[in-house]
Amino acid sequence: MNKTSKTKIFLLIGGVIGLVLLQRELLIPVAKDVAKSDLFLIQSNDQASNMSQSSPMTELAFQHCNKHLKASLDEKTTVTLPEKALNAWSLGNYEYVVSAEAGVSHEGSAPKKHKYVCRIAYNNGDDTSGAPEFDNWSLVGISKVDDEP
Repeated sequence: MNKTSKTKIFLLIGGVIGLVLLQRELLIPVAKDVAKSDLFLIQSNDQASNMSQSSPMTELAFQHCNKHLKASLDEKTTVTLPEKALNAWSLGNYEYVVSAEAGVSHEGSAPKKHKYVCRIAYNNGDDTSGAPEFDNWSLVGISKVDDEP
C-alpha cells in the first residue's frame, strides 16, 4: 500500500470520527434544547382531551363533517346522517376528530350502517364567532363510506 492510500484511509476515518463527535456533542444537544423550548408551542383556548367529549365546538365539527360527507358521495348514494356523533375528541388548537354511524343506501337498496371518522379543523383560532360558517372549517380527512358493510 502506498503512502497516499494510507493517508486517504486515515483522513476518511478521522472525518467519520469528527462527524460523529460533531453530531453527538453539538447538534443533538442543540436539537434537544430547541425541542424543550416554546418555539413550537401553540397557545390556544382549546385544550386537547383524550376523552370523548361533547361541547359546542365538537357539535359544530360533527355538523361540518356531515356536510363534507354528503358532498363526497355521488348522486346514486343516499345517506341518512345521525343526530349525534358516537364520539368526538378535541386534539387542541381547534382540531377535532369525530366518529359517527350513517345509514347508506345505493340506488334503492336497503340502507346499511357505516361508521365513518372525520378530522376537521376550525381556521379562525380563538375567535369562535365564525364557527357556524362552513367556510371557516378545513377538512383534514374523512374515511370513505362505500358498499362494504
